[in-house]
Amino acid sequence: MQVARPPVSDPAAVTEVTPRRRRRALVACALGLVVCAVVAVASFGYLALKLGSIGRVSVSGIHPVGPGSPQTILLTGSDSRAGETASQAQQFGSAAQVAGQRSDVIVLIHLTPATGTAAMLSIPRDVFVPIAGTSSSNRINVAFTTSPSQLVATIEQNFGIVINHYAQEDFSGLQGVANAVSGVCMNFPYPVRDGSPNGTGNESGLNIPTAGHHTLDGAMALALVRSRYYQYLVNGAWRAEGTGDVGRIQRQHSFMRALASKAIHASLGNPLTANAVLGKAVHNVKIDTSYTTLGLIRLALHLRSLHPSGMPSFTLPYVAVTNYRGYGDVLLPDPAQDAAVIAAWLSYGSSAAKVATPPPTVAPSTVTVRVLNGSGVAGQARTASDALQAAGFRVSAVGTAPTLQHGASVLLYGPGLKPAAQTVAAHLGGPVTLQSSKQAGSEVVVTTGSAFTRVTGGAPAPGPAAAPTTAAVPPWDPTPC
Repeated sequence: MQVARPPVSDPAAVTEVTPRRRRRALVACALGLVVCAVVAVASFGYLALKLGSIGRVSVSGIHPVGPGSPQTILLTGSDSRAGETASQAQQFGSAAQVAGQRSDVIVLIHLTPATGTAAMLSIPRDVFVPIAGTSSSNRINVAFTTSPSQLVATIEQNFGIVINHYAQEDFSGLQGVANAVSGVCMNFPYPVRDGSPNGTGNESGLNIPTAGHHTLDGAMALALVRSRYYQYLVNGAWRAEGTGDVGRIQRQHSFMRALASKAIHASLGNPLTANAVLGKAVHNVKIDTSYTTLGLIRLALHLRSLHPSGMPSFTLPYVAVTNYRGYGDVLLPDPAQDAAVIAAWLSYGSSAAKVATPPPTVAPSTVTVRVLNGSGVAGQARTASDALQAAGFRVSAVGTAPTLQHGASVLLYGPGLKPAAQTVAAHLGGPVTLQSSKQAGSEVVVTTGSAFTRVTGGAPAPGPAAAPTTAAVPPWDPTPC
């Protein structure tokens, strides 16, 4: 049985329903777009307001560039005690006890916006150099005590590095960001603590009682990055890792990458976290006056594909000298090694970069190699030796060398053996320095550095994939979870 449909008394009424609904849909869509636009403008305005609140500092001697250009930023971590909490003042010294500020961290970050990549180069604060604008030499962090401008001039004068921008942050800012993301997980292979110069007490407050994963809150994160007398517990005995400021630099790099990765990930998933991170990040930062708010936003957009966890780090090479001319223990620059590491750091991420090492020119089977471990990483020389033999080289001996105080591996070669050394270099992952030495005799002597990664099958392809990688982490240092 069919149900009769009611008659349509006014056909025109039917034709009016669809356009009316369509207009309503269009109005709703337009209102939605307006709301989205308002939210976007408000978000942009809020971001601009936050970034605009960052403190500015006048720095002479820099060479500003636009946000889309390759650029080098000098980042200093101030150890000023101004603004410390009562507990921090008790741990690290109050502003009255430790007046002024020194650069506890000197990091140069080279950004390549076109490829969305970045690399860090640290200058140890005890590197002893002529201080720009004076007739004397001293530790490089003394230049910062006078002004950022003098530090910029000192770096350019001694190492030929052109600095485009400047940023400064005190460690309490790092502590605030760590708390804003609910801590940062680090995996400690051993229980660790900080020591002190006289062997008693705990200088920074670092105290990780058990091996394994630990989420570091702001206070413990600060203790980790400030630790200069790092100790780890093995078989019931505390051992000092013994590298002082250099080891601290490596741990700072590792933690900073982990913190940046956590901050970005947490901020993308939670607007409240993003607001907290941004608020803490901008509160304790100062940047040079050439930065504009719009420029900062544009730079961030250029680097939106950057993954901090994969950012490689380098440390400027040096020669350690004890009791130097009444200045105590200092680190002297090593010009040849410095130039090699700086070149590797600057070339990272460049779309036009080419591998500095020429392709192999002689057969591996005709090259005799002696492999020495200069990184301190257990078993590295044997691993490299086995891989070089598998690649066709003849290995005469495996041994240990004094630890290299920089990341690059060193290849010594005797008279007429440069092509052989280039062949070996083409098989080594990480930055490599070649040096002529009569002591090498008829062999190529390979001393692996901390940035050595592996032995490859031959000359690597040019471009970012062939760039040096982050230095190997010592077995006692923590790594991100």
